[in-house]
Amino acid sequence: MTKLCPRCGSLRVVHTNYGQRVGGTVGTVAGAVSGAVTSGPTGALIGSRIGIQVGVIAGPAGVGAGAVLGAIAGAFAGCLAGLRLGKVVDQHLFCHHRCTDCRAHF
Repeated sequence: MTKLCPRCGSLRVVHTNYGQRVGGTVGTVAGAVSGAVTSGPTGALIGSRIGIQVGVIAGPAGVGAGAVLGAIAGAFAGCLAGLRLGKVVDQHLFCHHRCTDCRAHF
């Protein structure tokens, strides 16, 4: 079903999804930071254990890998949560459509 702009009658109407865009971005950044900070000590502990068994070179690599994997997992979870919250905000607070001809929001 195509939407018509109530202001100019144009068929060139797009979905805005501002809440999803902002929520996804903020969720990704917050999740990455949280994941890196929370998994940093755990990664350091595991990396130090591996470093004791394998040698001095593998210890710092284990710490870095733990923090990076934690950041990736946190970013993924944060992005999903942000997108879901942004979808709710879009449905209840923001205008759903924008006309590309007259730039009206409705």
